[in-house]
Parts: sequence; structure tokens; C-alpha cells
Amino acid sequence: QEEEREETEEEREAREAEERERSREYLNWRRDLDHLKRQHEGTMADSDKLKKQGNDFFSLGLYSQASLLYSEAIELQPENAVLYCNRSMAYLKQDMPLEALEDAEKSLEIDNSLVNIKAHWRKAQALHDMSRWEESVAAAETGMVLQPGNAHLNRIRKKARESVALRQLTQFEWVGKIQHGIEKRMRFEKDGSMLMTVFGHKVMSTFDLSVECTPQSMLVKMKPDGPGGAGPPPPPMPYIFEFHDDGKELWLCHPVGTSDLPTRFDGPGFDRLRQASTVAIEDIEEMRGEPLDSRCAAYMREMNDAMPLNPPQLPAQPNEGDINAEMVLMDKMSKMRHRFGMDVHKRSLELARDPALADDTELKELATGLQRRYVSRKILPRSVLDGSTVPKANGEQQQAASGSQHHAAGDPQLQSQQQRQTTLKRPVGSGRCLGGVLARLCGN
Repeated sequence: QEEEREETEEEREAREAEERERSREYLNWRRDLDHLKRQHEGTMADSDKLKKQGNDFFSLGLYSQASLLYSEAIELQPENAVLYCNRSMAYLKQDMPLEALEDAEKSLEIDNSLVNIKAHWRKAQALHDMSRWEESVAAAETGMVLQPGNAHLNRIRKKARESVALRQLTQFEWVGKIQHGIEKRMRFEKDGSMLMTVFGHKVMSTFDLSVECTPQSMLVKMKPDGPGGAGPPPPPMPYIFEFHDDGKELWLCHPVGTSDLPTRFDGPGFDRLRQASTVAIEDIEEMRGEPLDSRCAAYMREMNDAMPLNPPQLPAQPNEGDINAEMVLMDKMSKMRHRFGMDVHKRSLELARDPALADDTELKELATGLQRRYVSRKILPRSVLDGSTVPKANGEQQQAASGSQHHAAGDPQLQSQQQRQTTLKRPVGSGRCLGGVLARLCGN
């Protein structure tokens, strides 16, 4: 066996130099890693402070301020599912379901597990508030796969199912034939009232839906049928109902000779009704109304008048006057969104994202004003301003030039920095029913 060769002086120096270089590289790597960790920890700490302040504002009912703080935190932690979920709820509280849906979906994109079950509820609620009820049912059921007993998801699914059934019932007047070929008409209203017309005789009723069973059912209560409406009302009548032929046909069945709810559509209590018109009632009403962009102009004008160009920068502990002023403003804007409707809000948000879509100068100016207000509140990203070329309205020029403090607030980026600094520094009877014709309707 050959003896091991001794290391030469030159080889030893080369080996030691290589070890020193590896040591330097490791130390540099450790320093960079420690620096990144400190940066990350600092970012998380700032984000947590902003989230906590947002939660505090939310608990006071200051939902607009809360959503602004959550937006600040999201800028520091853009992959935090909880922040998007929290901001989604703040938007829901402000009757802003479009924005709430976007945040709920982003939250679920990051984390769709049981841990983030609230985001499933936020999504279902936002879809319900946008009248996308079938999608709301599906979103709720997706969450219920993870947690079947979740009360919020069960409740919103029930509401969405009721809304689907109510839309189908109220969308058209229904007409059919009963005994001896006599025509029967039924008109359901969204407020739960119903009008039955038989033989020219009108019977006013109310109805309550039950949608968690198959088939679905309703309880119909007729109003008093005596002279002047003073007689005793007929007993409440339960019906099962289903839609057929792509919603063009309504099947109804009530019990005869018993008070038990039917389980099948047959027998003497079974009626088939068809749509009385091919055009929905709400479509007829909408055709008589103003064009959408005209309504959007009125909506954006009111919004711009009501909403300051920049949001107030409230302290961590706002006083009663601050809270009341913010509450009044939120209530005013919420009522505006309800009064003008979701189609108008959706189109106005579209125009605010890109005012160039507006057909005329006035609409473009209004959209630009709304855009600036939404950017300063971080409802829209600052990047949308790049496409805005319309000059400020006179009122906005005066507001932007009213002093150095207001000038700073007019810049959403600078206002964002100030907001962050400020926040981080501050700790039955019988019915009288036209012989045998209406007796069947009343179940007698």
C-alpha cells in the first residue's frame, strides 16, 4: 500500500483560500437573509397594525375608513387572504357588492380551505346582493362542503333560493283554466302580496315561501272576503309549486279535503298556469325608463357632490362627531346605490375605471371625478389615473388648491403615506266564494 502523498505548500494555500472564500460567501448570504427577514418582519408588523386599526374602525361602524386601512395593509402583504376577506366584508357593509365579490374571490384564490370559510360566505353574499342568485347558491354550497353546519352559509343559501323562486314567480303574470274552462289569473308581487282573478272577481292574498324542501312550497293567506273586507278570512292554504318548460309553466297544487301539504302534482287541487306574456313585467317597466347612461350621469353627479375628493383622516380613537359625520355620509351613499340600482352602479364603476368609454364630455367629466374619489379611497388602483385626460372640474380645482394640507391629500400616493404614518403613530273561518268556482281556490 502506497503511503499518502503529503500536501504541498502551494496546495495547502489554495485549499485555505477556497475555504475562506466559501466562508465569506456564506456570511454574505446569512447577512442578506437576516436583512430580508428583518424587512419581512417589519412589513408584517406594519401590516398587522393597519389591519388592527381597520378592525377597530369596522367595530365602530366606520366601514369606509376600515376598507381604506385594509387596502393599506394589502399593499404591504398582497398575498394575505384575511385582508382581502376583511375588506370584502367592509365593502358589503357599504352596499358595494361588486368590489366585495372581487376581494372574496381573491381571498379564495389565495386560500380556499376551511380556515378561510368566511370568504365563501362573503362571495355568496356579494353574489346575492348583485341579484346573481343561482351563483350565490352555488358559492354557498361550495363552502358548505367544507362546513355543512355553517349558519351563515345556510342562511345565505336559503335567501338566494327564495330570491330565485320570487323572481320566477313575479317576472310574469300567470294564466290558466280551472273547472268549466273558466280563466284564472295570478299575479305575484315582490312584497309578498298576490292577486288572484277568477270570473272577474279579484281575491287579494299574501304568500310566504319555503324553499328548503323539494318540491318547494308556499303558504297563501287570503284577505277577509265579507262586505267591505270585514268578514273572516278563509284559512291559510299551503301549496307546492314547480316551474316547467324552461320556466314558462307554473305548476301549483293545494290539498282538497285535508290540510296536509301535497307531495305530488295531481288531483283536484292541481293547476297548470302559463306565462300571460312573453315579455317580463320588469322589462316592460325598464323600457319605459331613462337610458342607462343618463341614469349613470345623475348617479355620479350625486355621488361626486356627496363624497369629498379625499377621505377624512380619522385618528385611531375618533370622537363622536367624527363617527356621526362618517355614518351620515355612508348612509347617504348607501341609499343612493339602492335608489339607482345595481346596473347603474356597475356601469358607473366601469366608466370610473376608464372615463374614455363615456359617450359625451359631461359623462366623461363625471366619471373622472368619481375615479379620483375612488382612487383616493383605494377602491380603484392608482394606475387607472394614467388613462384620465379630462381636466378637473372647477370645484375640484378649488378643493385641490385650498392649502398645502389639502394639496397633499389630493395626491392619493402622498395621502396613502400620510394615512399610514398617522395610523402607525396612534395607539280561520269560511270564505264567501262565488259558488263552487272560488270555493276550490279557498280549499273549502
